Amino acid sequence: MKAIAGYAIAVALAGAPVAIAPEAASGGRVRPAALAGSWYPEGRASLVAAAELLMRAGAPLDRAPQKPVALVVPHAGWNYSGPVAGTAFRLLRPGDFDRVVVMGPSHHQAFRGYAIDDARAYRTPVGEVPLCAGVFASLQGGEARPVPDAVGPEHSVEIELPFLQVALGRFCLVPILAGETDADMERAFAARLSKLDDGRTLFVFSSDFSHYGPRFDYQPFGALSPAVLPKIRAMNERAVALLAAVDASGFRGYLQETGNTICGRRDLETLLELLPRIAPKARALTLAAYASSDIPGLKDDSAVAYTAMAFLREPPVPAVATLTAPPRLEDAPPETPALTDEAGTRLVKLARAALDSELRGTDDLQKALAAWPAGRDQERRQGVFVTLNRTDPQEIRTQGKLRGCIGQPEPTFPLYYGTAEAALDAALHDPRFEPVKAAELPRLSLEVTVLSPRRPIASYKEIKIGTHGVVLQKSGHAALFLPQVAPEQGWNVEQMLEALSEKAGLPKDAWREGATLSVFTGQVFPEHP
Repeated sequence: MKAIAGYAIAVALAGAPVAIAPEAASGGRVRPAALAGSWYPEGRASLVAAAELLMRAGAPLDRAPQKPVALVVPHAGWNYSGPVAGTAFRLLRPGDFDRVVVMGPSHHQAFRGYAIDDARAYRTPVGEVPLCAGVFASLQGGEARPVPDAVGPEHSVEIELPFLQVALGRFCLVPILAGETDADMERAFAARLSKLDDGRTLFVFSSDFSHYGPRFDYQPFGALSPAVLPKIRAMNERAVALLAAVDASGFRGYLQETGNTICGRRDLETLLELLPRIAPKARALTLAAYASSDIPGLKDDSAVAYTAMAFLREPPVPAVATLTAPPRLEDAPPETPALTDEAGTRLVKLARAALDSELRGTDDLQKALAAWPAGRDQERRQGVFVTLNRTDPQEIRTQGKLRGCIGQPEPTFPLYYGTAEAALDAALHDPRFEPVKAAELPRLSLEVTVLSPRRPIASYKEIKIGTHGVVLQKSGHAALFLPQVAPEQGWNVEQMLEALSEKAGLPKDAWREGATLSVFTGQVFPEHP
C-alpha cells in the first residue's frame, strides 16, 4: 500500500490489580506483521509518516482536557478508515500510558469467549511491541483462553498498533479477540479486565459499524443508493448514541432489533460492561463517523461505516465538530509567502530523519513529526522534491554527484509528509540508481526544493534559466527539471528543453512542436549551505 486503501460462563473474580510490566519476557514467539504493504505501508519511515498524516489531517480535536480511558476505532485498511481512526489516536501523547489493551473481533476463526495470546511480542514495521508480562495468566481461564488459529491472520488488533506506536512510543500490549459471547460472559470478562485499570492503562476497542450491501447479505433499506445512505447513517447514529450513553442493555436490544452488522459488537458490549466498573461517570466524544461510500471515487454496491469515539472519565466533555466525511486537503494558495530559512532547515532535518529511520532503524522521524507545528496552514498541499548528492570526491569523479532525486510536482501532500516521502523515494525508488544503503548516508547531502504552483506558458521564450523549473508534456510522456538543474549543467533554454525531451522518452527536438510547457519556481534548502 502506498501511503495514503473494510463473537457463558460467569466466573467469580477476585484479587489485586495486575501490575504493569512494560518489558516482555525473553524468548518466546513473536507474531509477525500480516498486513504491512497491503492494509498499511510496509516501510518503517513511510508507516510513521502515514500515521502522523492520518492523525493530523482531519482530527477535530488536537488534545482532550483529560486522557481518554477508552477508544473506539475502526479497523479497515488505512486508505479507507485511517483518517477516522487517526482522530482518536491524535488525542494520545508519548508517555500517556504504559499499557494498552486492544480488543477486536475475530474475522477468521469462530470460537466461544475471548482469545488471548501468550506471544512475547507483536511486530510491525515500526518495531516490536512487547506483550505485558503477567497479564496473560491473570486473564486466562473461564471465558478466556488461547485460540492460536484466530490470532495469526486477524487484522482487528494489528491495524491499530502502528498508530499506537507513533502516538505513544513505548508501551506493552494486551491483545484480545472477542468470539461468540453472551451478556454473562461479557460481564465476567469485563470484571476481569477492570483489574487492569490503574490510570496508566488505555483500553482500545476495534470495530467497524454497519456492513451494508449484497457482499454482507444485509440490505434492510434496499440496494445502496443516495436515498438509502441517510437511513444507514441514522441507524449507525443510534448505535453511537447508545455507546455514548454507556447503555449496555439498550445496545443489546438495538442489535436484536436492527440486526446491524457491527463486526465488533461483542467487544463493544464488553466495553459497555467495563466502563461502569472503571469510570462510572464516563462520557464519550464522537470524533468521526462516515462510511466507505463517502470516499470520493470509490464505486461499490456495498458500504462499511466507520466511527471513532473517545471516552473520558469525568465530565465536562468538550463540544467537538465530528468529522463526517473524508478530510480534504487544500492546496497552498498562490499567494503563500516564501518559507523562512528556519522552516527550510526543519524540512531538511525531516528528510534526513526519514532516511535515518528507514535505513538505520532510528526513531528520529517519529520525534521530528511529533514536534512538527500544528495548524491548518501546515496541512496544505505543496509540491516538493528531495535531491541526494554524493559528497565524496572520488565517488563524484567515478559515479557523478547526483545519487537520487524524486518528489511530487503537483501539490499532493502537506510539506511534512511530502518531504519525508520524497526523501524515501529519492533514496530507494529512483529508477536511475540502486537503492541507497545505510552505510552511504554519511557521504550524502540532502537538498529540499519547495515548489510554487505551476502555470502554463505559451512559448518557451518565457522560460528564465535559474528562475524557472519546467514541466514538459507530450503524447502521454512527461518530465520535469527543477530550477537549479539548468544552471548546474550550464544549459541555455534550448539545451535544457532538448535534455528534458529525452528525459521524457521523446526525441530531443520533441519540445519544438505539440508539447505543453509549464513553469514553476522553487525555494532550495541545502543541508550544508
